[in-house]
Amino acid sequence: MNRIRLILHRALRRPIATGPMPIYTRRVPDGIFLDLEEYFEHVITTIADEPDALALLLEIVEDRTMAREHDGWEPERLLLERLADSIGYEVPVRGKALARLADRLRAAAPAPVAQIPAQRREGGAAA
Repeated sequence: MNRIRLILHRALRRPIATGPMPIYTRRVPDGIFLDLEEYFEHVITTIADEPDALALLLEIVEDRTMAREHDGWEPERLLLERLADSIGYEVPVRGKALARLADRLRAAAPAPVAQIPAQRREGGAAA
C-alpha cells in the first residue's frame, strides 16, 4: 500500500530537485518527509557493484556479530566512515531547486508561538 501511495505521489507532484538525484517531499501533519529513494538505490548498487565497498560492508557485518563487551571503542564506526567516503553521503541541491526546497520546508515548519504579554509572564494580572 505504501508503495502505491509513493507512486501516485510522484505521478502527481514534481520533484523539488531533479538532478543529479530527484528529491521529492511529502507533507505530513507534523512535518515533511524527504524522499531520497534515488540516493538509496545509488548506495545499494554502488555497494553491489564495487568489490571494495562490499568488502567493507561485510567487514562491518562481521564486526557487529562478534560477541564482546562494549568498552566504548566502536571499530565499526571507522569502517562506516570509510564506506560513506567511498560511496558518498551528500545529495547536492542547488539553484532554483534549493529555493523550492527551502520554501517547502518553511511551509511545513510549525507556526511561531505568540509572545506572552509582560504582565502574564511576570505573574501580574492583565490590565
